[in-house]
Amino acid sequence: MDATGTAMTTLNRISLLTLLAGMLLGDIVIASVGLLGLCAAAVYLNMRQDSHDDTPSEPRFLA
Repeated sequence: MDATGTAMTTLNRISLLTLLAGMLLGDIVIASVGLLGLCAAAVYLNMRQDSHDDTPSEPRFLA
């Protein structure tokens, strides 16, 4: 695993723990920060995954 993958895994874990801690403590600000971190990591990983699919391919269905 590369350094970016390790950093993203760590960010996901910290964000999830922050979200859960905020929910358990009843603090909306802490929970919102954790949710923001999870959403940001998901968007980043989705953009990174989409950038690898730049190679053109033939259509799967031909009429």
